[in-house]
Amino acid sequence: MRTPLCHLHKSLGARFTEFAGWEMPLEYSSIREEVLSVRNSCGVFDISHMGRLLIKGDSAEGLEYLTSRTVSGLKIGRVQYNLFMNEGGGIKDDITLYKLYDGGFLICVNAGNRGKIIQWLMDNGILVEDRSQELIQFALQGPKSSEVLKKYFPVETIKYYHFEVFDGVIVSRTGYTGEDGFEIYTTLDRGLELFRDILKECPPCGLGARDTLRIEAGMPLYGHEISEDISPFEANLDRYVSLDKDFIGKEQLLKRPVEKRLYGLELLQRGVPREGYRIFYKEEHIGYVSSGTFSPHLQRGIALCFVKVEYRKDGLEVELEVRSKRLPARLRSYPFL
Repeated sequence: MRTPLCHLHKSLGARFTEFAGWEMPLEYSSIREEVLSVRNSCGVFDISHMGRLLIKGDSAEGLEYLTSRTVSGLKIGRVQYNLFMNEGGGIKDDITLYKLYDGGFLICVNAGNRGKIIQWLMDNGILVEDRSQELIQFALQGPKSSEVLKKYFPVETIKYYHFEVFDGVIVSRTGYTGEDGFEIYTTLDRGLELFRDILKECPPCGLGARDTLRIEAGMPLYGHEISEDISPFEANLDRYVSLDKDFIGKEQLLKRPVEKRLYGLELLQRGVPREGYRIFYKEEHIGYVSSGTFSPHLQRGIALCFVKVEYRKDGLEVELEVRSKRLPARLRSYPFL
């Protein structure tokens, strides 16, 4: 599958990769340049591969039982990070929930989970309108993003994890980079025009930079730090679980032992941690890398990893098994910025 902006990416010389069934730009200039552009100025990402679902009417009330975090009381104009749970206490998907109006929500879901989540919502009696093909979604991220976007919308007063609607265009102060920034939802024609205009002021960035940025910021990715088999407690997402309400999987979640938890790791010599690499303390295998990268910001290899809970200690010196070698590394909390 291709996003509506695919032809534009090709004209910009993007190198492509496959992601969740989508042909997506991996990089334009280089991952390093794009990461530093977002950290120092701004960059724009096509994220139209994400799923966009509309829930409205009586169906909206059913969201409370399906999510780990309290939805009732959310005010119009607020965005909420939340988790769809399964019966075993694992995570079906992590989502952003937009309160459009009383009884109306827009839900942004991960690209690879769109079909699964639509079917699951319907199985639980919730009517869903899939707006994924009707809307373009892109993200403008970086410390200068507000300066760029205010030329098109009065965004200065939008608070973090809030949104406003300007003539049908949803502008949300959210992102996946650890920087200030916005995510924009709009129609295909309007989105293409706006994306082209923004490109005149900041460079396009691909999935490679987005992945590096989110690891530096300590943000989870479905299939890596979260999954149907990983609980919110193991993923270090306790703050997104409201234990004062009932939800699918709550009983099993509370019964599950938490033997591993997400933590950070940085290499102490040259190298790049990769998913699946094993972590050792002395001769004991204590964990594994869930996501790794080379950080242009820190100039070293960093990773998110699951380690046995008794070893989650800042500064603990460990070894990372890279092929047939063990490289010196150090456990640390995240974000890495």
